Amino acid sequence: MQSNLPLEKELEPIFLQKFPPFSEAVKEFLVQYGPYFMLVLSIIGIFGLLTALGIGGAALGLGAVSTGIGFNFYLGIALGVITLIMYVLAFSPLRARKRQGWNLLYYALLIGLVSNLIQLSILGALISGVIGFWVLFQIREKYI
Repeated sequence: MQSNLPLEKELEPIFLQKFPPFSEAVKEFLVQYGPYFMLVLSIIGIFGLLTALGIGGAALGLGAVSTGIGFNFYLGIALGVITLIMYVLAFSPLRARKRQGWNLLYYALLIGLVSNLIQLSILGALISGVIGFWVLFQIREKYI
């Protein structure tokens, strides 16, 4: 399967050969139920972003975003919104087992890693990158 995603060719041997493979049952479970878990978590994430912006909290009288938070906060929110949109857009193709859904997850993971690095969350970027790419490359064969 030919692909032109950034860094995919470099990451593939690491996460398919150096990490332990998932069993077929685990792969099938992730492919069958993963899109639904992702959709639910995306909806929760949308509420979290609204609260971070002070929209939900202000409506409940819980306060709003401080004016001195800074550029990194707003950039993190913007990248979070982009990532959540990509997760929601990936739902239908993932359910249909189309490669387009897998590609959207891959790009969302890359954007999330960039967001972590911009916010200087190096450990978070490392952990989410390793786990995320490991899972993604294990289930990639299920998407055509």
